[in-house]
Amino acid sequence: MRALLAPAVRPALLAALILAALQQFSGINTILYYAPTIMGQAGLSASNAIYYSVFIGVINVIVTVVSLGLVDRLGRRPLLLGSLAGMAVSIALLGIAFVADLSPLLMLVFMMLYIVAFGVGMGPVFWVLLGEIFPPAQRAEGSSAGATVNWLSNFVVSLLFLPLISAIGEGPTFWIFAVICVLGVAFVVRWVPETRGRHIDEVGEDLHRRWNVRTE
Repeated sequence: MRALLAPAVRPALLAALILAALQQFSGINTILYYAPTIMGQAGLSASNAIYYSVFIGVINVIVTVVSLGLVDRLGRRPLLLGSLAGMAVSIALLGIAFVADLSPLLMLVFMMLYIVAFGVGMGPVFWVLLGEIFPPAQRAEGSSAGATVNWLSNFVVSLLFLPLISAIGEGPTFWIFAVICVLGVAFVVRWVPETRGRHIDEVGEDLHRRWNVRTE
């Protein structure tokens, strides 16, 4: 673990851990785990809500498969940026739909747009980057640290989602996720390098420049 904290590796570790947390705090599993609850609160019957949640899960799988064909064509950063921007817009619209008491069908459309945006970028691309930004000697430890933070973030978000809705309502809760997605766009622009077609030394130099870290 000490090797991960060395100046040469620290930027990669920071990028991995923040992306790991960002993937979960952007709200994805609140949609996947609580889709029946959300749709029930939107006015759909329990049976319809469960049906739609299964449909959402299927769409997530399909879009993730499509993303695997795009990640080496378009690059990691473009997919991440487009994904986070799409997630921010769609989940903000979902919040508006709850506040304005729009139709459940429209809420489902916004949920689907959010799932598509996540599945095409932030979902799979994070895991690709996790294996590409660390030097070979620290790759296993770095990937393990990123995965650990990802699952811990998943637990925290899942634990807090329903209490947060009870405290401030659905709309403001989804707007919080939208703000996190916007912050994620800024983070990727400033601190996440492109790894497609680049040697690990080039990726490391880019990380050091972005994080203003000197290893000499």
